[in-house]
Amino acid sequence: MNVISAYLDTMFTAYPASPRLREAKAELHGMMEDAYNGYIESGLSENEAVGRVITEFGNLDELAPVLGITTEIAPVASETADAAAHPHVSPITQQEATLYAAERQRTEPQLAQGVALLVASPATLVMLSSLGTAPRAPFTTNTGSLIGLIVLLVMALAGILLIVKRSQQLAPFSNITSGAFRRSPGVELWARSLAEAEAPQRSRRLQIAIALFVLAALPPIVFSLAFTDQSNVFSGVGVALTLVMVAAGLLIFLPSNWAAATLEALTKSGTTEEDDGTGIIGVIAAIYWPLLTTIFLAWGLIGDAWDQAWIIWPIGGVLFGAIAGGIGAFAAYRKSRD
Repeated sequence: MNVISAYLDTMFTAYPASPRLREAKAELHGMMEDAYNGYIESGLSENEAVGRVITEFGNLDELAPVLGITTEIAPVASETADAAAHPHVSPITQQEATLYAAERQRTEPQLAQGVALLVASPATLVMLSSLGTAPRAPFTTNTGSLIGLIVLLVMALAGILLIVKRSQQLAPFSNITSGAFRRSPGVELWARSLAEAEAPQRSRRLQIAIALFVLAALPPIVFSLAFTDQSNVFSGVGVALTLVMVAAGLLIFLPSNWAAATLEALTKSGTTEEDDGTGIIGVIAAIYWPLLTTIFLAWGLIGDAWDQAWIIWPIGGVLFGAIAGGIGAFAAYRKSRD
């Protein structure tokens, strides 16, 4: 009901706060509340019920004759301007937006799992390759590398398949993801209310993820300092833990980004979809951490400098935390300007 109330408040802010409009708003709120409770009792989820209610009662122009406020409201200028700017595309409907939001919410965990698998895929290879150099290791370095390579390929394949599957599930909404639609003020108000309702949870998860990204620099340092005589053996364990921590951060944050990404998509007609910058974090992480691992291994193996190579991780962790924080801050600034 918070989303419906916020949507209703936003819907009426475009018009003067006359006594008649206040009465109409209270009447419409009661109608929407009754419909919402009815849908919940029928077994619909909260998101589905909200979507149905706003589909029914979200167009104030259609409800104006029923509420007796036809003369109090005027056509929304932004809708007319957008129609003139994009005359060859259809306006986005509330039903399309609701279905798209529900699909984003359902499939966002798949994206998170896919990206996390890609990031964590080198962990086994790095760990077993270094442990295989121990004098009493139950397997050789070559055996460890072979097992790790198989695990890497399997995890990478699983991650890619999840991401491709998720893209296919969003294919029916290609008009939204490509920006081939006309904006609708009512749909935008609904999407903004949805994003605002989910914002506290998204913010908490982003903070946890950034903390994990920064703290991910610690395992290689701890293992290098704790096992100075065998730094080449245990350094791989620290690197593996770093990759797992980064993957965990992405797995925590990305599923919570669905509402913000939906808002961004529905307010960017005529342009390609941009997940308000936060989706970029996952893309960067999927490339950044495996690349950092490659540099670490090359430095340690080729240069035989395991006692020095660990410095990559604190620098890399702080740098990635700064990148993630910078992207989040820029996205928040851009939203405040819109």
